[in-house]
Amino acid sequence: MTFTIQKGGAVAVCSTKGGELTSFQHQGIEYVWQGDAKYWSGQAPCLFPVVCRAKEDRVILDGISYPMPKHGIARKVDYTPLQVAPDKVVFQLQQSADSKAAYPYDFTLKIIHQVMDDGFSTTYRVTNTDTKEMLFCIGGHPGFNCPLREEEAFSDYSIRFTDATGAVAHVTEPGSGYMDPASLALDLIQNNELPLRYRDYDDDAIVVENLPRKSLQLVNRNTGRGIRFDFASFDAIGIWTPVKMEAPFLCLEPWNGLPGGLDETPEMASKKYVKHLLPGVSFETGYQVHVL
Repeated sequence: MTFTIQKGGAVAVCSTKGGELTSFQHQGIEYVWQGDAKYWSGQAPCLFPVVCRAKEDRVILDGISYPMPKHGIARKVDYTPLQVAPDKVVFQLQQSADSKAAYPYDFTLKIIHQVMDDGFSTTYRVTNTDTKEMLFCIGGHPGFNCPLREEEAFSDYSIRFTDATGAVAHVTEPGSGYMDPASLALDLIQNNELPLRYRDYDDDAIVVENLPRKSLQLVNRNTGRGIRFDFASFDAIGIWTPVKMEAPFLCLEPWNGLPGGLDETPEMASKKYVKHLLPGVSFETGYQVHVL
């Protein structure tokens, strides 16, 4: 089931499948990747309770090992629409027998999409409805059309960080997608700018941590057109396009948590940026997109 929400000249489509925002158009331009399976069939999944691949494809919680699919349990399931307003939709996911086979907690996950005159916001709200402390990671994986117009090229674009002073960049390990602490890629970002070159993604994703300001622009250097992406309440961001496919899109992935590390164990508690949530408590995070 899909719902169309809008405000002014901005129109978005949201789907109960995965709780995703699957389209955002502003003045006739589509900004969200439309999910061509030739490259990547996804569009903007929610990653929960892990981001990317867990170490050994499993997590250990309270001494018990659970199989954990890539990106977690929340991206390919149906959500319940709790609220539908002209410019806003609220989806909800709760634990099930299937979810408990991989993640043993009772929880509520709400995804809130809201359209603004010049963009949209996506908010994740996790509530621990269990009787014990809950450990989790959560992140977004929205894909954006790049280039935005037929006459443009991927290489016309750059990511411009508001401030990347002291930031640390890594490239995830080819094949496994694991974080490799030795894979520093600091030379990719110069003067707060990361020009888009397909070859920089020949291994996998670029992951940036320690940004003093969690805001960037995905922008055409020649025209100044593009988007501003704000992710203040996240710990890191992954930047990805499919390996050696020259795909016409780029994913900006804000994460609370990281892919499994070569130097970590499957213990959930060992994951960098893992969140600890007491019973009855909620955790909220989200990102905002503004058209430039």
